Amino acid sequence: MSEHEQQADRLERELGDMEQQSERLEEQIQETRADWERKQADDSVPGAVDNREPEGPPPEQQFPTKRDEDD
Repeated sequence: MSEHEQQADRLERELGDMEQQSERLEEQIQETRADWERKQADDSVPGAVDNREPEGPPPEQQFPTKRDEDD
């Protein structure tokens, strides 16, 4: 087997490994996303805030500014 054939075989194995890693990573991403969505839907999970329907103004708008106090 020539050096070029050996290199081609090695590169094909690396490509196969990368494809498998990519598939595993995609599965992990999907599992993590599903887990996060479940946690967001569960009110008993602290810190898993559901950002789909914000309640009130953002925190930076809840306090008066210096300009508001001068009025």
